[in-house]
Amino acid sequence: MSSYAAHTDNTPPITTPGHLLANIPGLLRFYPTESVIFMAIDTTPRGSAMGPIARVDIADAQEALPDIAATLSDKACEGIFAFLVSHRPLEELEEISCWLYNLDRVRDGIDVDAAWYVREIACGEHYAMLHGTVNTDGSGPMKKWVEGAVPALTDAPTMRSCVDHNVVPELSREEFFSTFARGNTHFDALEAEALGRQARDCATRLRARVAAATGTKRKELIDSFLDDVRWTLGTVATVEEVAHDVDMLQACAVWMSTTWTRDLVVGVCTDAGEEAASLLLATARTFDGEIRANALTLFALAQLNRDWEIYAGPALQTVAEEFPSHRLGSLLCRAYRYGLHDKMRDTIRSGAHEAYITAVGKTGGAPATAVTPTTPVTSVVPSELARRAAG
Repeated sequence: MSSYAAHTDNTPPITTPGHLLANIPGLLRFYPTESVIFMAIDTTPRGSAMGPIARVDIADAQEALPDIAATLSDKACEGIFAFLVSHRPLEELEEISCWLYNLDRVRDGIDVDAAWYVREIACGEHYAMLHGTVNTDGSGPMKKWVEGAVPALTDAPTMRSCVDHNVVPELSREEFFSTFARGNTHFDALEAEALGRQARDCATRLRARVAAATGTKRKELIDSFLDDVRWTLGTVATVEEVAHDVDMLQACAVWMSTTWTRDLVVGVCTDAGEEAASLLLATARTFDGEIRANALTLFALAQLNRDWEIYAGPALQTVAEEFPSHRLGSLLCRAYRYGLHDKMRDTIRSGAHEAYITAVGKTGGAPATAVTPTTPVTSVVPSELARRAAG
């Protein structure tokens, strides 16, 4: 399994491999074990800094490389580092160590400029270089790049950012991604399935009513629907409270049950931020299929609009893994990996506006709260716009 953290200008300048290691849990939001971590080194106004990183299981590293090479090499203005995190002795890791050393940009898509081994990412843990360019005697300014100790993780800027948002990295990838796992103790699978069917029927009937309406009636129906969405979002408290509110969950399920309704509400949900994120996460945990995929996708967009990426990337990755045929989620996941966050925001807002205009008809006019597109829009669904964002 793989995990990604997108490029951010807020990562600190590079000082030693230990400081890079100390920032990894804050970037991934969990403590990696038995992993290969690739880190692109980017250029910023302050000097060299961390770009995107990718984590893969040691056993899956060679197979996963084609999926991550393009993302890493695109942002690696200065090079790519690798970290081998494992409690196994180096003698048992010779194959993966040699593989990292022999990676070739032409053949494999990337090459690794330097690599280090560390048993675990913890304060005081010793790290040692596996390969890389240093002074021949290991002295001088490069000495700490050959070996050293991981500094206090609490001092790492990425960890401080987590603490500022009341989030602490989980002990493992599995624990972190369990945030998005399906499971609502207040409803069993059969109850959730029945609610989902009712939601899809409701969304289908709404679309039929809108299609049958003429003149300004079509706009009135759409505006009333969106007003209900805003009112519902305004009453959301926490994920835990929403989890047992059947009316609120079913309302959100209606929004997420079809591409048509999803595209109408994507702008409202994105702008609602924390309230929308709470409702969408509870919905994703309760339902399966298209409702879950759409809820996780819009949850990620709501988090991204808050400039809070801790959950945005992993949520999109969950959609891409569980629902590989879900176009919007997969395309946004790809765009996220390339760091196209601003373009994602603009594209989705433009797509929401276009979906509204299409739904009400050419004579319907624009909603009072509509956002004027910042770029020309030629498609009527965000999925097409997401394709442009994904490049």
